Amino acid sequence: MNIAPILIGIGQGFIYAITCIFFIWLVKQVDDWRTRDFDDDRHIDDGNLAVGLRRAGLYLGISIALSGALSGTSGGFFLDLIQLIVDGLIITGFLFSSRFINDFIMMGHLKNDLECVKEFTLADGRKITGNTALGTVEASMYIATGFILKGSLAGGGGTFFQSLVSAVLFFVLGQIALLVFGFVYELITPFNVRQEIKQNNLAAGIGLGGILIALGIILMGSISGPFTGWGTDLAGFAIYTAYGMVMLLIFRSVLDRILLPTTSLAIEIKEDQNVAALIVVESAIAAVAVIIAFSM
Repeated sequence: MNIAPILIGIGQGFIYAITCIFFIWLVKQVDDWRTRDFDDDRHIDDGNLAVGLRRAGLYLGISIALSGALSGTSGGFFLDLIQLIVDGLIITGFLFSSRFINDFIMMGHLKNDLECVKEFTLADGRKITGNTALGTVEASMYIATGFILKGSLAGGGGTFFQSLVSAVLFFVLGQIALLVFGFVYELITPFNVRQEIKQNNLAAGIGLGGILIALGIILMGSISGPFTGWGTDLAGFAIYTAYGMVMLLIFRSVLDRILLPTTSLAIEIKEDQNVAALIVVESAIAAVAVIIAFSM
């Protein structure tokens, strides 16, 4: 048995892994600089869950996106490594752009950075630092964006320029889809979702964040695959986006009745602030999204 190709593959995989870890370190440095008015590391050390969640979402988002850059047809080790570095820089820029979109549009009346270090008083009188509900939504936007970028960077076909334009275009369209879906979700929910998140209702944050991640997974499935032409790819994206939104809303209603037969999601979120119930339901919705994405 010739083990040389195996050892070479392991060595190349190690270099790819080190490159990806470098980008995780890079986004940490960028976010540290961006939030230089307060020390994120100190807040994490002090147990600030909101800051921990948003950082975790950032690291997961870039890792998911980089997995898309690592897939597809190989052009040789050195060419693939250069492509990974270029894609990593693009992904870094896109992830921080998604944070801006989340801060100023999705949660337009809130300031994420200030909310995540703000002091809140719980119903039992305990004081905590950081809006964990908002931190959850921001983390979810990072993760959903990571799935969208994974889909746009995976596959093959087309030139390098077409791949670059495709990544930019589908990132923009993906962010629009997330914003539209977030708006639709708020319209059909019988309470003010943003107000609940502002009041640090973690269940509300999980509800919104979970369904955004689920849509991101479906959008990944609609984008993935070889480049077949702008008209075909854009039409497919539009159709699958609409299909995914409708399916998620239908299955969410079904799961509400199946998993919470004695109550409803609206009651569990607004009145009971039941984090456990929301984790169960949103995990089931994410599972449905995975099935939908891989069935397309």
